[in-house]
Amino acid sequence: MKHIYLLRHAKSEWDLPYETDLDRSLSRRGKEQSKALREYLKESRFEFDQCLVSPAERTLKTYSSLRKEILRFPKPEIRESIYDADKEDLLFVLHGLSTSTRSVCLVGHNPGLEAFGSALVLGDIDKSLFQKFPTASFLGLSFSDDSWKNLSWGSCQLVVFWIPGQIGKE
Repeated sequence: MKHIYLLRHAKSEWDLPYETDLDRSLSRRGKEQSKALREYLKESRFEFDQCLVSPAERTLKTYSSLRKEILRFPKPEIRESIYDADKEDLLFVLHGLSTSTRSVCLVGHNPGLEAFGSALVLGDIDKSLFQKFPTASFLGLSFSDDSWKNLSWGSCQLVVFWIPGQIGKE
């Protein structure tokens, strides 16, 4: 059994000028979302063998906020391919994981994360499983195969979908 966790970065800052989109950091609201997410995950049973993070400042800060108090979470591995990734790009990333990896967390962006999570559960259709996949959302899926190479559209089961400010659905 494999576990996939998708985490969309917390709300980013739009009011300040940044040289590139990669440089945008977290807004005040994003820092509050990160704290709420950290409290939820601190009490949860979720663990990650690996955490793959987009190189964007907002994704790095979101995950850094979690690791500040949740020491069981691994050091992040920055993956350029997660930034601006679509669902096929993200599937390719997971196909490259070692079979010894039991669980992985991807910290990234929309619309890629939403499309990826939806396709893993519903299959390769242009329909979303979610009414909304807001910033700082946390999605957990299970996959009942031993090889990441067999991960395909429709092969996962929904375990949890948590949104800041709402009770998680398990």
